[in-house]
Amino acid sequence: MKASEFPGDLNTFLSLYNYQPELTARLDNLGSTAIVQSLINDIVLWKVNRYVKINKSIAEQIYGLKVLKSGEHRKSTRQLSILMELDGVDLPMASTILRFTNPKVFQIIDRHAYRAVYGNKYPLYPTTSTERKISQYFDYLDQLIKLCEFKSLKFETIDRLLYVFDKKNNGEL
Repeated sequence: MKASEFPGDLNTFLSLYNYQPELTARLDNLGSTAIVQSLINDIVLWKVNRYVKINKSIAEQIYGLKVLKSGEHRKSTRQLSILMELDGVDLPMASTILRFTNPKVFQIIDRHAYRAVYGNKYPLYPTTSTERKISQYFDYLDQLIKLCEFKSLKFETIDRLLYVFDKKNNGEL
């Protein structure tokens, strides 16, 4: 059915709209706000439904991971689990947040980097248990540490190297 053929009041559908309510309200009320990069980022994130809202407590817990040293990634189990409970956050996004929080301890796990390390397809899905995802991520970080030692690579940038390596050598996913 086309909207123009609907016999009722189409405005009734507006009351059912509940997409990213806080961000939508903020973006709807920009008024004369200057268009700057951070605003464009918010708009793009709104469109692709990747806007993640965290509270102060979670932000402080993540910030606390800055004190971890190389190889201490398993000390972040609780924080990683909390991150992955947030709407819009799965392991690749959580690992990205952790990577930019402390790149000496965490690196991004994604389909390309995983395939570059293991030679296999990324085995995790949205329905995979959080415990399994965390275990897989920690094993992956262990493998990255070994690869960096074996190949004399800098851990802080290994995720980027693996991403490019995989695309060049293994092709599209």
